[in-house]
Amino acid sequence: MPKPKFLSSDRTSNFGISVSYFELPFFLNPLHYHKELAYIIEGYGTRYVGSSIKSYQKGDMVLVGEELTHVWKSDQQFYEKDTDLLTKAIVLKFYPDFAGKDFLRIPDVYPINRVFEKASGGLHIEGKTNEIISNILHKMLDQSSLEQMASLIQILSLISKSEEVEVLSNFDLHKSSNPKEKDRMNKIIQHTMLNFTKNISLDEISNVANLSKSAFCRYFKNAVKKSYSEFLYEVRVEFACKMLLESNVTIMQICYESGFNNPSAFSQIFKRAKGVTPNQYRKSNMIVNY
Repeated sequence: MPKPKFLSSDRTSNFGISVSYFELPFFLNPLHYHKELAYIIEGYGTRYVGSSIKSYQKGDMVLVGEELTHVWKSDQQFYEKDTDLLTKAIVLKFYPDFAGKDFLRIPDVYPINRVFEKASGGLHIEGKTNEIISNILHKMLDQSSLEQMASLIQILSLISKSEEVEVLSNFDLHKSSNPKEKDRMNKIIQHTMLNFTKNISLDEISNVANLSKSAFCRYFKNAVKKSYSEFLYEVRVEFACKMLLESNVTIMQICYESGFNNPSAFSQIFKRAKGVTPNQYRKSNMIVNY
């Protein structure tokens, strides 16, 4: 299986900053990684950011770290023939040294460094912060390179001060400074996110990491502070939560479609992760939505 693709902006222009408006039938990218701020103007589907699986819709905004595997996948309706549905988004890509190699060493810029650290797990931005940044992004489409650099600094400063920001994924997965280890972990995450609804054996995931089974178990536990099976269960539970809230299929069907092969084990693992059973989770959220 190929590793995630690195999609980059033009290094020679815009101080390493690229702001693009997209209007497409559906999102086309495979799993990939680069530093970006994505804002959904129109469309809906599923957002995969590291180990996080969540729905996205109009207004969704996420800052993704440089080494974090991610993809926005449009719902099936967008792929149907003769549909008039569209996906619209503004995507801001940039390099960490967009303002010069010494910029992040300035003491007053430390809060922006913290934003980059947190973005290693993906940052979901909501509320008033989302609204202000979306206005800045629209203006950036027509700005000069220098104005774009100032706007990006303003955006990062806003995020650093905001309490309307949620970390999406366990960013310890991507903290290694060793490029080889980052690549290894991204391969593990990519394979997991593409295949979690199937049975992933220890032999299979160890081969992906190019390690023996015992070495893989030690490696993953040391890097993530949990076993691979615990991590895999968390991914499956997140997917099950999405199905519980967005579909009317039975809980037994959700169990199997999430990658679990035992309804009793599914219920126990789900309750351990969420504090309630799948049925209670669905009912409580139905009440909230009502």
